[in-house]
Amino acid sequence: MMQIKCQWCGWRYTMKRETLEAAVAAAAEKKSIHHVENCPQCRRALKIQVSEMKRRLPRPAARPEAPSPQTPAEGEEK
Repeated sequence: MMQIKCQWCGWRYTMKRETLEAAVAAAAEKKSIHHVENCPQCRRALKIQVSEMKRRLPRPAARPEAPSPQTPAEGEEK
């Protein structure tokens, strides 16, 4: 989630995680550095930096590495 404040009317609102993910994906396709979001109150366009949106996204959970199968060393028996 990301808090946004409109620079025109001062309205504060929250962008949900799904909206952030979609905006970051769309910006990556276009290779743009800004995302344009309209204020829900005054409908004016707001430019939001993609790097800031990426920072606000939760990091993916690190998967624990599966233990690698142990192979017997040369000369050793099972």
